[in-house]
Amino acid sequence: MIFMTTESKRTEPHQTHEETLPISGLDCPDCALKVEKAIQKIPGVKSATVNFTASNLYIEYDPAVSKREKIFSKVEDFGYGVGGSSGYTADLEGAVLPETSKRSFWLSDKRALTVIISSLPLAIGGITELIFGDNIFSIALLLVTVVITGYRPARSSVSSLMSRVFDINVLMTIAVIGAVILRQWTEAATVMFLFAFGTMLEAYTMDKTRHAIRSLLEFAPSEAAVKRDGDVILVPIEDVHIGEVVVVKPGERIPVDGEIAFGHTSINQSAITGESMPITKIPGDPVYAGTLNHEGYIEVRSTKRSQDTTLSHIIHLVEEAQSKKAPSQRFIDRFSAYYTPVVIAMAFLIAVIPPILGLPFITWIYRALVLLVIACPCALVISTPVSVASAIGAASRSGVLIKGGSHLEQAGQVSTVVFDKTGTLTSGILSVTDIVPLNGYEENDILTITSSIEARSGHPLADAVIDYAKKRGLDPLEPGNFKSMPGLGLKAEINNMPYYVGNPKLFSELKVYDADVELLVSAMQKEGKTVFMLGTEDKLLGIVAVADKLRADARQAVRQLREIGISNIVMLTGDNAETAREIASQVGIDDYQAELLPEEKVTAIESISQKYGKVAMVGDGVNDAPAISRADVGIAMGAIGSDIALETSDIALMADELSNLPYTMKLSRRSLRIIKQNVTASIAVKLAFIALGIAGLATLWMAVFADTGIAVLVILNGMRLFAKSRMFGKV
Repeated sequence: MIFMTTESKRTEPHQTHEETLPISGLDCPDCALKVEKAIQKIPGVKSATVNFTASNLYIEYDPAVSKREKIFSKVEDFGYGVGGSSGYTADLEGAVLPETSKRSFWLSDKRALTVIISSLPLAIGGITELIFGDNIFSIALLLVTVVITGYRPARSSVSSLMSRVFDINVLMTIAVIGAVILRQWTEAATVMFLFAFGTMLEAYTMDKTRHAIRSLLEFAPSEAAVKRDGDVILVPIEDVHIGEVVVVKPGERIPVDGEIAFGHTSINQSAITGESMPITKIPGDPVYAGTLNHEGYIEVRSTKRSQDTTLSHIIHLVEEAQSKKAPSQRFIDRFSAYYTPVVIAMAFLIAVIPPILGLPFITWIYRALVLLVIACPCALVISTPVSVASAIGAASRSGVLIKGGSHLEQAGQVSTVVFDKTGTLTSGILSVTDIVPLNGYEENDILTITSSIEARSGHPLADAVIDYAKKRGLDPLEPGNFKSMPGLGLKAEINNMPYYVGNPKLFSELKVYDADVELLVSAMQKEGKTVFMLGTEDKLLGIVAVADKLRADARQAVRQLREIGISNIVMLTGDNAETAREIASQVGIDDYQAELLPEEKVTAIESISQKYGKVAMVGDGVNDAPAISRADVGIAMGAIGSDIALETSDIALMADELSNLPYTMKLSRRSLRIIKQNVTASIAVKLAFIALGIAGLATLWMAVFADTGIAVLVILNGMRLFAKSRMFGKV
């Protein structure tokens, strides 16, 4: 398996050194566990974690105490390749994988060669024994098969026993040695061959699953054409500095995060957002590493170092997410911790007690060997992580970042989806629709004072008014003694006169909100407009109304959520009740709450959770952060370019498209179904073969075939999630 390697900068002696190294050959979670335990015992190693699904080793060590080569050697003792020793190195910082790393699995993996080579003596030996019975020639050929296919697991089992881990290699080695002692030559050779063939298939299918991160990595160019001293030169992307100008020709991928300094074009951002349609870009627009420049010549000014790009961030998050265990996986880990020793104990008792009671020794020893093969819960342990990894990989290719298995499972159990209004159901781009002067004031006076005060505010309403004032050519004034009143509005002095800008509730408290104005405001709100006012402590001076357009895909997204079984859909907003009612009606949402302060949204989430169960909150990832954090699943909209949204949310929708939401919920639910299928099938097969083994109805080769067969099946079943990503069709 090919994966990424990152090496930190050289450190002084006695300082820790951190690396992420690819491990080739991992085909079962027990393999990862035993390698992890062995490396943790090496002197100088501070911490070591092996991510089975990503096939990576994360290690922190003191290079003055423990050399890098010693760590490599320890991994290789178990029969796996690591880092440069495996030939599978690549640089995380945007490098394209080397050509040698893209060779076919069947040509590069030693297990595939082992299976091919060993098949010949097995076939000849088996046929010879079938025709002539036991003879030296057939026995020799069958033993050759045992040696060829058994060398790797036997070598690995020695290291496993030294680490006090009873993995499948140990159990298989004992079983085959027992079969040889019992003179079951064909059985021993067939069992070892099937085991090698099964582990090869597991490795191949896991290789396909792990392709998710590798495919992301391949989007990033390894070099950039940089303008320096009047020339354009090719440099490694890690040598591109912030502020430098990079030349990107038509058909090339953009190597850095930055903004267009010259030219205009359309860019395919599917590598980041999953969007299928190219996006038009002009000078000043942001662009991202790994995206494809279609037809225009452009120059891009770099705004981030290569290791800090959005693509690098996504790769880190996906890899980290795949290493986080889902609740079902933690349960299975606990279950297997008891299951394996119990079955081994059963095998020991079956080997000892019946012969003591006078029953045939060879018969019961053979049955005990069958149980040993069944004892390793490979298929069960692998059933969840492969499904989680596939789902997260599929989501990442569709522009959705799921931050871990627990969030994936939580999303699959959600019964209620709560939407923020502004920027989520609506576009979030407000524009002024009405200005109503009162008490002798002019429109320009209202706009000038209101925009001057709003310039100190970070509220979305402020930008609409400020932009409108600029278009009218009005110069802002300098406000003094500015004060924000959460949930009500703003107060400031203009030319030593105190003014208030806020919602109707503020002016009701000031007792200047009369019935005629209330009727006018109510009529505007029924049209879906947001209304705020300008006034003093004594009178109202004017009304300003702004409107926000509904997202084109909002109604369809709500409908699709209902179709997949999410019947409880709620909208929360700080806007007034009339505007909330209008937007909810347009979208098709029956339940909404309006005029909520940020802390009241948190209370609303808690109340909804108690009433309906697990809740997902969808917002813009920055605003409404407390409510998003309080929900069982926090989902950030339009997270591209927003480090805050990427870090704080449980699920980040990179594109600013609501259509990604029903896709994500459907993927999560499908993942839960597949995890349950895998777990059920794994346990059922194990229990069935325990019963058959005790009854003497199962042979060694049947047990191996069932064990590796079900492992391959659960991997293939989990891979269906990745195969049906939105890039290739709906889940």
